[in-house]
Order: sequence, then C-alpha cells, then structure tokens
Amino acid sequence: MKIRFASMLSGLLLLIASTAPQAQDVASSASEFIRYEKEFDQARLAAFTADRAAQLEALKAAQTALKQQETRAQQLREEFSTNEQKLEEKTEALRLRTGNLGEMFGVVRQVAGDLRTVTSTSLARVDGTETPADLDALAESRALPALPEITALWQSLRQEASLSSQIASVTAPVIQADGATQQQRVVRLGSFTLMNDNGFLIADDELGALRAPIRQPDSAAGAITFAGTLSGISPVTLDPSPGALLPAQASAPGLAERIQQGGTVGYIIITIGLAGLILAIWRLFVIAGISRAMAAQLSNVDQPQSNNALGRILAAGTSATHDPELLEARIDEAVLRELPAIERGQAIIKLLAGIAPLLGLLGTVTGMIATFQAITVYGSGDAKLMAAGISQALITTVLGLIVAVPLLLLHSWVSSRSRALVQILDEQSAGILAESRERSSTERQGS
Repeated sequence: MKIRFASMLSGLLLLIASTAPQAQDVASSASEFIRYEKEFDQARLAAFTADRAAQLEALKAAQTALKQQETRAQQLREEFSTNEQKLEEKTEALRLRTGNLGEMFGVVRQVAGDLRTVTSTSLARVDGTETPADLDALAESRALPALPEITALWQSLRQEASLSSQIASVTAPVIQADGATQQQRVVRLGSFTLMNDNGFLIADDELGALRAPIRQPDSAAGAITFAGTLSGISPVTLDPSPGALLPAQASAPGLAERIQQGGTVGYIIITIGLAGLILAIWRLFVIAGISRAMAAQLSNVDQPQSNNALGRILAAGTSATHDPELLEARIDEAVLRELPAIERGQAIIKLLAGIAPLLGLLGTVTGMIATFQAITVYGSGDAKLMAAGISQALITTVLGLIVAVPLLLLHSWVSSRSRALVQILDEQSAGILAESRERSSTERQGS
C-alpha cells in the first residue's frame, strides 16, 4: 500500500510540474479579458450617459413646444369664439338692416330668371332686340340689386309685353332654299306668328334663324296677302302656341297622303265606293224618271201610255178579256215585267256596302302583319318603323266605314223610292182587279 501511494504521489507531482506553464497562460488571458470587459463597460456607460442627456434635452424642448402649442390653441379657441359672436352680431345687424329686401332679392332673381327664359325663345325678339336689364347678371347675382337694376328689370317686362302686342314689320335672318341665311323683311304678329311674302315662318333655335316649314298649311294664302299689304282688315291665321302648332300642322299628312297610306286595299275600297256611288246616283235618276212618267200617267188613267210602267199595266188591265182570273194573271205578269227595271242595281249597292268594311278589316289585318314584321326585324325601339303598318291598318278601317255608311244610306233611299213605285203599281193593279170583279158580279146579277 505504501509503495502504491508513493507511486501515485510521484505521478501527480510530475503532472503538476508538466502543466504549470499552461496554467500561467490561462490566468494571464483571463486577467486580460477582465480588463477589456471593464473598459468596454465603461465606454458603453459613457455612451448611455451622453444619450440620456440628449434625450432629456429633447424632452425639455418637446415639453416647451407643447406648452407653446397649447397656449396658441387656447388663443385660437378664444379668437374663434370671439369671431363667431361677431358673425352672429353682424348677421343679426344685416337682417335688421335688410328687412324685406331679402324677400325682394329672391323675387327679383326669380323674375329675372323667368324673363330670361321667355326672351331667349320669344318670337318678339327675332330682330335681335335686347332687354334693358342684364337678365343673366340679375338671375345669378348673390348681392342685393340696386335701384337702377330693378328699374331696368321693370322696363324689360314692359318691353316684352309691348312687343307681344304689336303687329310690326321687322328685319330678321331667314334661311333660303339653298341653305344660305339672308336678312329679309318679316311680319311679326306679337310673339305668336311670323310670316313673309312666301308664307309662314318658324324659328329654328339650332340654326339661330327663321325658316319656312316643310309644307305651308292651307291658310298660308291669307298670310301671304296680309304680309304683302300690312294694311286694312284681312283674315289671317294666328298660332297661339308661338310656333309649336305650325310645324305639327305642316307635317300632318294631307288627304292624298292619307289615301296613299291605305295601300292597295285602300285604293280598292275607294274604287268600290265610287262604283257604288255612281250606281246609286244613276238608279236615283232612273227612278226619278219612272216616277215622273207614272205621276203623269196617274193624272190621265183613262188613256194608258206605253212609255211608262203604270201605263203598260193599265193597258194590260183594259184588255178585252172579262175573266177576272185571266185578267189577274195578265196584270201580275205585267207587274213582274216592270219590277226588274225598278229594282235593278239595288242588290249590287247593298253588296258593295257590305264588302267595304270587310275590305277595311282585311287592310287592318295586313297592316298589323306588316307592323309585327317590322318589330321582328328592327325591334320596338323606333316607333316610326311601325308607323306605316299601323297607318295602313287604321286608314283602311276608316275608308271601309266611310264607304259603307253612305252606300247603306243610298241603298235605303233607292229601295224606299222603288218600293213607293211598286206600291203605286200594286194599288193600281188591285184597283183594276176590283173593277173587273165588280163588272163580272153585275153582269151575273143582270142575267
């Protein structure tokens, strides 16, 4: 045991002796690191101290600025409150000073705006007559109007009323047939109608001049005469809608255009109507002639004439036969022979009167078919594309009724006249038969 301990101790001493230089190096390194750390901490502490001083200075500066801004904000609040109070005082003072002028200001602005609208489209100012007042400035002004401005507005109202009541000859720009604009003499009837030596004129706002309508109305002749003389008393047409009715009347289709809108069916209906009218008039003349001849025969019954229906029936009744039955047969035959001449054409007139409304219905159906075809192809966005079909549908219906009603009346008239003649023939025939039977009865009693 002692030997092992001695050996172990000797080994440990040898180990310590061999590591002694390394331990000294480690100790020196540790002391050097500790010294470096102390220097670094001292430098960082110095930096922190300097930064803290800067932050404190900045904080003091910010606090000073905050106090200044708070002081300024307080001053601004006090100033705002003071200004608001002054504004209320000034507003109240203005209200007290203006009084009813504020309401008058609103009325002036409204009247100026309305008058500006009227004068901008007034026919009374086609010659360029200006208003005494500046209506644009008055209508858009935000200040109280002065007395001269109010006076000028009143004068403008009087001027417009005066111009609207005058019949005057003025010079205004008129668009010619070639599209050029030329100053011409124009007669103005108040603010309603304009005319010159060629007829009526309408104002074109887009072109800023006057132009003739697409077609002059029927009353244009009176306007031309009045515009040429401008003296005395003469009838003239007046448009109460300052030029709105004149274009509408000028663009309205005439009779020929209405008939043309009816198409082929419309022409057929008109042809049928004319044929029925001619036939009815012809039958009325024929029946009138028959009636005159029968009236002459009635005044001389004892002498039958062969130039009239009643005379021929009387001649058949005065035959040599004395048999009542045979005489009745001959008279019936004579009456039946005369009836076609009296009743001729009545069935045709009645037929034409019945066909006319049916053709009108046919035109209505074809017109609606054309309308639906236009809708199918072009859609329903533009009503003008459907106008042709609708016009045909309505015009043919109207034409059918216009033709049917007079033809029915004429048929009734012709029928009543012919029935009156037939009644006369029946009465005379019955009289002849009665005389024949009376003679036969007297002869039998005498025998």
